[in-house]
Amino acid sequence: MTIHGVLFDLDGTLADTASAERDAWPALADVIEARAPTVDRQELRQRYNAVFERHWSDFLEGRIDFGGYRWNRLREAVAPWAELDDRLFEAYRDEKRQSIELLRPFDDAVGTITELRAAGIRIGLLTNGPSWLQRRKLAVTDLARELDSIAISDEIGVAKPDPRAFHLAADMLGCEPREVAMVGDSPAYDIAGAIDAGLAAAVLIGELGFRVDGAVAVRRLREVPAALGLSPQPGAARRTAR
Repeated sequence: MTIHGVLFDLDGTLADTASAERDAWPALADVIEARAPTVDRQELRQRYNAVFERHWSDFLEGRIDFGGYRWNRLREAVAPWAELDDRLFEAYRDEKRQSIELLRPFDDAVGTITELRAAGIRIGLLTNGPSWLQRRKLAVTDLARELDSIAISDEIGVAKPDPRAFHLAADMLGCEPREVAMVGDSPAYDIAGAIDAGLAAAVLIGELGFRVDGAVAVRRLREVPAALGLSPQPGAARRTAR
């Protein structure tokens, strides 16, 4: 297996989205409670998290747009206490926009990329989501400067786990799919998708209780270079991004 490029997922992989969402939740719940005073905040959060996957899949598969995804998710989450209306939705959407500013890269994100560059590897991003949202996250985290290529589902016209997304991202990186490894935190979107697309390797980041046949599992980003068998090359450039 010869690897010349590595594709990273963004949310939950390079960027600590979970911490940002946790920090943003009190303000978001305040916005909802102001218009649904009887809401049980603990149950609301459980419902909000539980309904995510179904509505997100509808967005990724083109059945609804991003606004429709957010509307449907919030409507189902608040259903026991209120009927979603335009006023509540606009307040919620405004708060979500502000919460993007809380996003930060994981502490070992840049160091991991630097180590891979020292091994002669090109670095790309493959992320699902609207262009404006993912581009803003890249700006807030200052991660764009670390990347040779950026593939966002809204911009390339296809989303993970569709093999075409991985093939397009590999091409943008200047590599063949068989020369590229995928690193992500989603067994379904990142890992199974990469394996189906014929990528050289797939590395799952997170709790090691997850298992996907054909993938390597690690707990932290810093473990990725060793998991892929990549080590610095003598005299390798520290940075190859264009």
